[in-house]
Formats: sequence, structure tokens, C-alpha cells
Amino acid sequence: MKNFFLILTFLISRESFSQSYELIQSISIDKPTEVSIDQGGNIYFATFNGDIIRYDPLLKNRLIFSPGNPTTATVLEAWQGLRIFIFHRDLQQYRLINRNLSLHEDYSFPPELIGFVEIATPSYDNNIWLIDQVDFSLIKYNINSKTVASRTPLNQLLISSSNEIMFCKEYQNRLFISTKNYGILIFDNFGNYIKTFQYPGVSSFNFWKDNMYFISENKLVNLNLYNEESFTEEISTQTDWLFALIFENRLYLFSENQLILYIKKTPH
Repeated sequence: MKNFFLILTFLISRESFSQSYELIQSISIDKPTEVSIDQGGNIYFATFNGDIIRYDPLLKNRLIFSPGNPTTATVLEAWQGLRIFIFHRDLQQYRLINRNLSLHEDYSFPPELIGFVEIATPSYDNNIWLIDQVDFSLIKYNINSKTVASRTPLNQLLISSSNEIMFCKEYQNRLFISTKNYGILIFDNFGNYIKTFQYPGVSSFNFWKDNMYFISENKLVNLNLYNEESFTEEISTQTDWLFALIFENRLYLFSENQLILYIKKTPH
């Protein structure tokens, strides 16, 4: 009887998902470690061996960037479009790649200003947000002048030893930092703390219009950034999903070995 209800739950979940989404394309991939999307809807993901792979919105055409010094990317951000930002924690370097994945430049942070960068992400004013683990501070780093534009201590908000920083991204002039135990902290574009979304342990998130979205317990969670209302969508339970990306009416789901494109059906 227990197995019967498990099977029934699976079938209901799958039927509900199939009623909302239409499967368009499915391709085999190497396990992605980071994913991103640009403003044209092109899909990017990093592999464990350091490759960066780009697909067009319909997952037809593929480009590959294979670095000469391969190492796993800690952060991959392609939303700015003209260049792709990659941060490598192991190397303590960030890399800028052009949108054709044909040219790149590598940069290091000045050690006299910054100790050890735990995580980094580009800001919309073409600088870099980073968290320095030495003094556990949030820093806005000016790329051109190679100076610290702002520094916000985090030890009054978090205990560094028990709050692993999992992900960060700037959106609509606010910086969102996900922590393992506390939630998603929100800062303004000057590095001032605003509030916290109580969703601890979110390893990756992204944005579409006024919503933040992420996968939790194999469900797609959508959270409005302003009224904080949330809704959860059932997604296919055939596999464990690692990442999701949304662009217009398209939903991309990543597992360890698959990238699948769904189109959201228009209600009749």
C-alpha cells in the first residue's frame, strides 16, 4: 500500500508538471558546477574540469571555452552579456571572457588590500563584490583603480565559523548573499545591510523580473522581491535537479548529466 501511494504521488506530480510545461529539448552534458544566462537567453555552464560551455536558447548550437590552466569555477556570471565573469577561489583570480568565448584575461586581487576572497560576483557598475574571509567583510572592489570602494563588516550579522557563504549575485541595485544556516542577506549598492530572506542553505538562485527563484527539495520556489510572497511549482521528479534557469516562458533544468528545456504552456 505504501508503494502504491508513492507511485500515485509520482504520477500526479509528473502529470501536473506536464500540464504546465512542454518538453522541447533534452541534451546530455557533463555535471555542471555553476550555471548562468545572458540577456539574449543564451545558456552557460561550467564543468568540473574548468570548461565553460554555451548553448543558444534552443540548445542547438554549442561553444566551448577550455582554459589553459583548468580549475573548477566557483562563480559564473554571464548576465552582463558583453563579457562573462568567472571567479576561481583556488587560484584567487577572476577571469573575463568575451561573449564568443574566444578571448579572455585573468586578474588577481591586490594582496595588500584583500586577504582571501571566499566568493566574488560582478556589480552592475562594472566593479566586483567580494567577501574577504580574513576579516569577514563584504567589499566592493573597483576594477579600474584597484581600490576598495566600500567595506562592510559581516561579523555583527553572522558568525563566520558557522555560516558558510554559498552564493551571491547583484540584481536591481541590491546584492543577495546566500548563507548555509542564516538565510539570504540583502544589501544595497553601497554595501548597507537591508534585511534577510529566511531561506537558509540555498546553493544557487537567479532572478526573472521581480522574482527570485531557486530549487529546493526538487521543487521550483519563486519569491517576489518586494512583497515576499512565494509560490512553489512541482517539477519533474524523474531525477534530482541541481540548477534552474528561467528566461521569458522557458525553463531550463540541469541535472548531473542532462540539460532540459521546457516551454511554459499558455493557459487557455
